[in-house]
Amino acid sequence: MLGFGTAVGAIFASLTFAVSVLGMPMFLDRDVDFVTAMITSFKPVKAQPICYLAWGVFIGIVTLIAMIPAFLGLFVVLPILGHATWHLYKSATT
Repeated sequence: MLGFGTAVGAIFASLTFAVSVLGMPMFLDRDVDFVTAMITSFKPVKAQPICYLAWGVFIGIVTLIAMIPAFLGLFVVLPILGHATWHLYKSATT
């Protein structure tokens, strides 16, 4: 049961990451509906899954490390990750 639950959770986390990694910055930058943003975000992830998997793992590890000092590291890490994601979005859509 533990393995099955972990596998299902990994699938849901991967799908959520794939549709939001470029979809969320697109909402800030352009006037698009959520379906267009999700499809646009999913295409580069499907084209380069190893690169985006590495980015997702990096985000998870850095966030986990930032939570160790009473969640105070998130004040530093989250703006940096947001800025990096914005540049990822700009380079992926241009």
